[in-house]
Amino acid sequence: MVDFRNFIGRGTGAGSKLNVFAQVVFFVNVGSGEFIDLGATQAAFKGKIDTVFYKGEFSLTLKLLEDGKAEVTLNGARASQATYTASGNKLTIDAKLGSRSQVITFEPGGKGNVETFLGVTGTQNINVHLAPSEKPAVA
Repeated sequence: MVDFRNFIGRGTGAGSKLNVFAQVVFFVNVGSGEFIDLGATQAAFKGKIDTVFYKGEFSLTLKLLEDGKAEVTLNGARASQATYTASGNKLTIDAKLGSRSQVITFEPGGKGNVETFLGVTGTQNINVHLAPSEKPAVA
């Protein structure tokens, strides 16, 4: 089984305040949020996003199970039969939420890998960078 924390920005932990950036012409701050729970096999993110494509609350919880299975809740819609794969530093989750299929990806990135690149594609499409609201300490 994989450790979810390997697929998010370095230094991000439960309670870390994050800015949400989306690419318009260049990346702009479109919201904020935080991982309210973050562990090896589970995570919960809550935030608000305000873009042309999506405006409102954004919540995502996930639990990684054995044998590539997962449980996912996206904005209140639950998928108990989701699957996940890991390739390099990218985690991909395939979930069917009701009649809607969604692919959710997590990948560390940005300078020093302190950001989390979060992608949601399918019926809803949201691709954002979750960046620390405070600059991380230089090691």
